[in-house]
Amino acid sequence: MRRLQQTITSSSFPLKRRSLCPPTVHFAHRTTTAGLYEMHPRPEPHFSPHRSSPPPYLRYSSSSAAPLKSRLPSDFLSILQRNHPNLKISLNKYELDSHGRGESHHPVSPPDAVLYPSSVEEIQDILRLCCREVYREGDGDVPTVEIVSVIPYGAGTSLEGHLSFLLPQDDSVVRNNDIVEIPSSLFESNSGDSQLRENEKKRVRIKRKGGISIDMSNFQSIGELTPGDGFIKVGAGVTRNSLNDALRHTGMQFMIDPGADATLGGMTACGASGTAAVKYQTMRENVLGLTAVLPPQTIASASNDAGIGLKKPRAVTCGSNALKNSAGYNLPGLFVGSEGTLGVITDVTVKIYPVPSHVIAASCTFEDLHTAAEAVTTIRMLSIPVSRIELLDEMSIRAFNQSVKNEELKPMDEKATLFFEFAGHSESSVMADLSAARAVCVDDFEGSNFVSATDETTRSKVWAARHRLYYSSIALRGGGDDDENGATSQSTIVTDVCVPFSSFADIVSATAEDLRDMGVFGTVFGHCGDGNYHAILPLRSDDTEEYKDKVFKVMELMTERAISVGGSVTGEHGVGYGKKKFLEQMYGAAGVSLMQTIKTSIDPWCIMNPGKIVDVDLGLGAMK
Repeated sequence: MRRLQQTITSSSFPLKRRSLCPPTVHFAHRTTTAGLYEMHPRPEPHFSPHRSSPPPYLRYSSSSAAPLKSRLPSDFLSILQRNHPNLKISLNKYELDSHGRGESHHPVSPPDAVLYPSSVEEIQDILRLCCREVYREGDGDVPTVEIVSVIPYGAGTSLEGHLSFLLPQDDSVVRNNDIVEIPSSLFESNSGDSQLRENEKKRVRIKRKGGISIDMSNFQSIGELTPGDGFIKVGAGVTRNSLNDALRHTGMQFMIDPGADATLGGMTACGASGTAAVKYQTMRENVLGLTAVLPPQTIASASNDAGIGLKKPRAVTCGSNALKNSAGYNLPGLFVGSEGTLGVITDVTVKIYPVPSHVIAASCTFEDLHTAAEAVTTIRMLSIPVSRIELLDEMSIRAFNQSVKNEELKPMDEKATLFFEFAGHSESSVMADLSAARAVCVDDFEGSNFVSATDETTRSKVWAARHRLYYSSIALRGGGDDDENGATSQSTIVTDVCVPFSSFADIVSATAEDLRDMGVFGTVFGHCGDGNYHAILPLRSDDTEEYKDKVFKVMELMTERAISVGGSVTGEHGVGYGKKKFLEQMYGAAGVSLMQTIKTSIDPWCIMNPGKIVDVDLGLGAMK
């Protein structure tokens, strides 16, 4: 125990006070939870821009109350420390908070501990202990199966509540602490016993015992690049910028760019894409293979906490290094977009591409958003090659103009604007692509102020409004040092949908009109080359309830319109719990049921990120 206390860190988290305790927006009450889940809140109260008091299943302790105690099994961390003396464990409050939130409006809901494994074996042992049979005082001769929830953590840049710990409403019991019967074959002490009768049962209680975050930052391996191959294997904790820095001398580059410096494991889990998807597609198409540690299928025995002689949770390697693969089920595709609900991704093999020799940036303004969006559809239907094509509405340009505070960047006309990037390996081909796009914008759709640049410095200036959009949008609602009620990244809603090109102009224009008609401050922009668009909706702490209702109405209309034209409720942000309620509208009950079947078959005890993507019967899936 002394060694555990020495290893568990209590160092301060190097963040400013404002970022440690940001305003948060309670959105969970608008999400279908089927009465199964609640959040594990941080120990002090926080302002909720969406309602003055938290939803009934969000329990907050007052600032004068004692800090929330860990709900983990009393010996959970000590067993791990005994089996893995070098495993770093943190109970630091600020680290717990930072691992219980993403970059979004969803409220902080921290884990009970943060673990920093360095090997697949450590992750296997951690997961094994997350479903364990114990005899506790007062239980009599009926053992308790203690289940610990797990969320893998990359860089914390997700947007739909992926990192919030959701637990049963009574977080100590399942089914009112009833004694239930479970097949004896599910207990690892009996799993190899061929003499067990098929219908033999064991009586147990099942209890949820808090949750842990598995931080993947120690998985930093970057494999060797074989000349001629267009792929590389990397650890799940490697960020995209780190990978590209390592590849700099090779002439190759990883091209998926979600904006944030996210980890490759996190980008895989969330099905990320970004501005370059119009040319290089998304993580779904760029992941060739991966390794993932699956949650346990059997219940660990407290009499063998070291797991000696017993099978550990499976580590599955799937996919291949070939650029084409039609062998069996698409297992890598199952984990891409799984959001940590099926296992812990430890490494990923991704495609990489030659760095283009010639790059041109351009921009063009239009009289209205609909016309600009129609120009995008025409460019794509004519198959004019573009590396990036982004659409910003009038309010986005206004936000940029208000953020310009030096003469190097000049204000732009406050009109809908398209931003282009053309790239290739010959100057003539890139210039031809630029000329073709210009003809569509200017000649066919009466665009104006078409400007282009080839040198890197000027290219950055041309794209400045797009690069600064997120923070300039938040600044529309205050947030400076002298405005304590102003919007922050933790009180800003960032949502996305994706629609077919035939509907893109109408749908994106309708969202911009909603903002105007309802008097909601926000910006609309998109990775329009693939029909994916977003809305940034900052909220202030002094916004009225009526105003907040309008903001959420904009979100709902945006999502429902996408579904109505056969689009997706999210093109790249993922589902989390923020958009879970829309999945049945999108896929139907049968589609959601199939997802639930996949979830419970791989994770029968619902250990992995419970409450995300789909609702399942918490902890009792193994008995079905």
